[in-house]
Amino acid sequence: MKKKLQNYLRNFARDARGSVAIETAIIVPVLLWAMIAMWIFFDAYKTRSEVEKAAWVIGDMISRETNAIDDDYLDGAKNLFDLLSDSDSPAGLRVSVIMYSGAFEQYQLEWSKVRGDIGALEGSNMTDLADDLPGMADGERLILIQTISTYEPELNVGIGDQTMETFIFTRPRFAPQVVWEDAA
Repeated sequence: MKKKLQNYLRNFARDARGSVAIETAIIVPVLLWAMIAMWIFFDAYKTRSEVEKAAWVIGDMISRETNAIDDDYLDGAKNLFDLLSDSDSPAGLRVSVIMYSGAFEQYQLEWSKVRGDIGALEGSNMTDLADDLPGMADGERLILIQTISTYEPELNVGIGDQTMETFIFTRPRFAPQVVWEDAA
């Protein structure tokens, strides 16, 4: 009986019938998950790229402006950002003009306006931003574009919702400064 059992177990261990079906049942779900995960990760990187490019477009557009910027202009810039970033989630846009004062050796906030889901920039925040801003000459101005949006993956593969923030700065191109005009 013992010998019979040993022969049976030996034959069972050498038998390869059905192994392809079992291997397929194990590996196909893993492969499907990997393909879906790669698609979601690629979509997140693509969305991040679109958000950054949209912020650069807004910054470049404002840097070329020679007329005063007003509420309608900024509303249009926010709508353009939403269109270019192709995001369904609420987004925020903050446009600020910063000047460097050589006499005080510090950055000074000239004006800052927001649209959407983003907090306002205050003059007291300038010390926190100083390390992120470039070196500037006395009296030079800088346009700071900050955006925030959320990437919400269609399927949960482990990354969850991602907050995408941009911090873009550029100098005015055709005029020494970008001026804000309040509605009269």
